[in-house]
Amino acid sequence: MHAILDDCLLILRNQYKNRIEIRKQYTKVPYKFKGNEGKLHQAFLNILANADQAIKDKGVITIHTDIRNNVFQITISDTGQGIANDIIKQIFDPFFTTKDPGKGTGLGLSIAYDIIQEHNGLIKFESTVGEGTKVVIFLPL
Repeated sequence: MHAILDDCLLILRNQYKNRIEIRKQYTKVPYKFKGNEGKLHQAFLNILANADQAIKDKGVITIHTDIRNNVFQITISDTGQGIANDIIKQIFDPFFTTKDPGKGTGLGLSIAYDIIQEHNGLIKFESTVGEGTKVVIFLPL
């Protein structure tokens, strides 16, 4: 999982360099996870790209991993603009986007949600407008 997350950060590096500080807090507990690496890469890349795009100027993205009750937990939080409560329920809907026309298809989080579901996982969002967003992904080991 950590290698997948690091690869996603490498892919996005040109978009966030000199603007966003990346803080990684990875668990040291050994674990085994069986899943589709390519699909998980796509899910994490979509979530991290959204975190990057939510930060207009300078900010921080924190990635924290932990293992609790045989579940691998990935928390990705950003200090971006946040998501209003009245639309947070729609963020997994296909083609829903808050971006300007031509800036996004509204499929990234829908695809990420489906991939996490395929791995018998769960994804939750918490957000406060003006403060940022926290995405928590739970994947059974």
